[in-house]
Amino acid sequence: MAGRCYSLFFISFFLLISLLNPVLASDNQSAILDGAVFEGIFRETGADSGGDDDRLIFQDGFFTSEACLQYGFAKGPYSATTTPDGVRFQATSISPSHGVMTWEGVRSGDRMSADVKWVKERWYWTTRREYQFNGTLAEPE
Repeated sequence: MAGRCYSLFFISFFLLISLLNPVLASDNQSAILDGAVFEGIFRETGADSGGDDDRLIFQDGFFTSEACLQYGFAKGPYSATTTPDGVRFQATSISPSHGVMTWEGVRSGDRMSADVKWVKERWYWTTRREYQFNGTLAEPE
């Protein structure tokens, strides 16, 4: 009986390790933007002028838009993958009072572009807006 328990334990252990291996590998892959900071303009989609100066910060698996901090959008986790056209990322930032911002972007060399969807649900209506960020890799401080 004891031998059977050990066999079951080792089979379960190796099964768990084999299942977690892709997850652990993807965690290493998803942090590929860590340490990068991009400076640029954050503006409503379709606008040719105006907008806000912004800095996108990727650190320790989290994403921050400095322009959105003033509205309570906290840093949020991001994921990233390498593709033929660059490094694609996705992130979500949540503000208790201003809703949810979903970011999808691509780093190509020293350039970063991202499409942003902002949704704020209210009792009687929902606000939906789309924004874009375009910027370049910031010099290390």
